[in-house]
Amino acid sequence: MNVAAAYPETAKPGANMVVEDRERHLFRVARRAFTDPTVLEEERRQIFDRCWLYLGHGSEIANNCDFVTRTVGGRELIFNRDRGGAVHAFLNTCPHRGATVVRESKGNALSFRCFYHGWSFNVNGRFASRFDEGNYGKDHYEGGCADLQQVARLENYRDFWFVNFDANAVSLADYLAGAKDFIDMVADQAEAGMEVIGGGQQYIIKANWKLLAENSVDAFHGFPTHST
Repeated sequence: MNVAAAYPETAKPGANMVVEDRERHLFRVARRAFTDPTVLEEERRQIFDRCWLYLGHGSEIANNCDFVTRTVGGRELIFNRDRGGAVHAFLNTCPHRGATVVRESKGNALSFRCFYHGWSFNVNGRFASRFDEGNYGKDHYEGGCADLQQVARLENYRDFWFVNFDANAVSLADYLAGAKDFIDMVADQAEAGMEVIGGGQQYIIKANWKLLAENSVDAFHGFPTHST
């Protein structure tokens, strides 16, 4: 039985999509909460544009000029170290016409170059192209307007790096609160420290993040689905 069948009013636009009836021992979530694009867009504005989101571990960019590209909170990002070892997180979009700059999933590079018009950037995000007179004029590129845009906030705890798209957000340490104890347990498992190795798992589903999260904590499907 789904929510719309038990409670027809939840099928109406704007109606509550979660029904909790303790007297009847019912808890129902409307299916469109997992698939409706407008729901996801609202969650991005109200949640993911404001909270700290995990980007990656420092060991994934262990060497200077290492980079990986990630999609975080609906935004394409470049997670990298510059020549001096400083860690950055840039929006993976050219400030000129918005084309994707880095199209590889990972690598090591001294600079990034947009394929569309050839704009180049140092690994610290600074605009690095040199154009002849008559292009836009050198004044066009001054003041940082042609640099890659960095995320509003980038902080780490125990070399776990997080981004926040809200410049006024609380610090990462305050946000993690008691969760830091669990991160410590993971980071302190070996005296030599922690390293992320191997590749990743990618999922393509016709739903938003909630379905994958719910599947991850659903122990009931383990035996029938993964018995082999």
